[in-house]
Amino acid sequence: MKIRIIAIILCGFIIFPLFSSARSDESMQEERSGTSVYSEIDAYIAREMKRQRLPGLALGIVQGNRILYLKGYGQADSSGRPVTPETPFGLGSIGKSITAIAVLQLAESGKIDLDAPIQRYLPAMFIGAEFITVRQLLNQTSGFTQISTFSNTLSSANDQYQDAIEKNALSYAEKFLKQTKQTEHPYTYSNANYVLLGYIVQRVSGQSYGDYVKENIFEPLSMQDSYVTLDEAATHGLATPYRRIFGYNVPYDGPFVYIAGDSPAGYMYTSAKDMSHYLIAQMNGGRFEDDSVLTSESIRLMQTEPVPGTYAMGWSSDDINGLRVIGSPGGSLGFQAQTFMVSEQQLGVIVFANVLDAIDAEWPDTHVITTTHIASGVINLLNEQPIGESGLSISQKYMLINGLLFILSAWLLYTTARTAKCCLGPWSPDNSNHTKISIKVLSRIVLNFAGLFMILVLSMTQVVPVWHMATIFQPDVFLWLKIVTGLMALKGSMEIIRLVRSIWHKKHLS
Repeated sequence: MKIRIIAIILCGFIIFPLFSSARSDESMQEERSGTSVYSEIDAYIAREMKRQRLPGLALGIVQGNRILYLKGYGQADSSGRPVTPETPFGLGSIGKSITAIAVLQLAESGKIDLDAPIQRYLPAMFIGAEFITVRQLLNQTSGFTQISTFSNTLSSANDQYQDAIEKNALSYAEKFLKQTKQTEHPYTYSNANYVLLGYIVQRVSGQSYGDYVKENIFEPLSMQDSYVTLDEAATHGLATPYRRIFGYNVPYDGPFVYIAGDSPAGYMYTSAKDMSHYLIAQMNGGRFEDDSVLTSESIRLMQTEPVPGTYAMGWSSDDINGLRVIGSPGGSLGFQAQTFMVSEQQLGVIVFANVLDAIDAEWPDTHVITTTHIASGVINLLNEQPIGESGLSISQKYMLINGLLFILSAWLLYTTARTAKCCLGPWSPDNSNHTKISIKVLSRIVLNFAGLFMILVLSMTQVVPVWHMATIFQPDVFLWLKIVTGLMALKGSMEIIRLVRSIWHKKHLS
């Protein structure tokens, strides 16, 4: 018996080191594998940042209830300050999911009924609110449209007061609610839905929207680098927003970086680290570490589209190489972001960058932006799949745009020079032959002035708000367009002078 016990002990001494060595080798293999994947991701992001001329980028990868990878790349501003996982960026429309959480929290506490008309939670002046429910606002099926919100965005850009959300909500109500009579509408994306939801949060909670979000979402999720105003974010190291001017990144410090009245629809600021906490809660039934912001039932509700391919509550579904993902892009002037969650793998990715113009979006799928491609590529790398097409680089896009603008400019300068030569040079009979009063000549003159007239009307009024938004998000092309229309008007003026000279010479020769 003693011999058996001694033999077992000896075997234990022999086998245990082998077992430990095997476990150690397995751990090292996993670590090497992980390191290899993250090295690939680093190399991929470095390539994409160069291709897409991104000043700075922040990445967060989570799985289950832990953060796998956090890293900052590039520069947060022109001083060379490096981006870190704690650097705040503009969140854009990803912030709609934060508003959805706030509403669902109040629903869980019995203060909001999702299927009640919003009139129950709004002042009596909201005529038409009896036809729209809270759930319809959350699912973007209220009938509101996005294009019609642009005039509000333009008019409220400088309104930074505490009542900005109320003021914007009242404006949207006046614009949309009186027109709404149906009880069912198809999915139509609109910031107005979430501005009204933010106002409802204020009315029901008795707090400002910002205070409510800080206390009930940011604090429980340990989101210490997250802010609801631009001033707060700027004080704590906000990355500088950039616009692209003919292919070059230029810092932007104008009024459209932050629109206080639209904050529930996406004008908030956060970091890759904080959003990693947020994604962990989204994938773990509303829980992060020891705190919970929602029940698992509410999390499931906010991630479920009423009809596939529409809009859940802050999220929508997509497909990456056969993997079903839910997430959202986010864009505000100078900032872009993309988050994806692969539910079956409990995997989440967030990517931020501090440059955005209209050229970053694909056409006609304008919700697909540069960070969308990068986040998709990261998920593909983590799943050992091909990265996929990233589309044209910014350099290639601007090569096409600048080339086209150059050709059109050269042609216009050439025709203007010819007109100037005929108009201002010595008079000859040939000039008279080319300037006979005819429908063709008059049409040419009218067309030369038409562009200038249209731009003056569009610029000096808000008849077409989308025009103003386009000039904000792609200022270089629209600056060129304004110069060209001015040049065409000059050409038209010379055509008139040429026609008058022709008539004068004919009169004196006859």
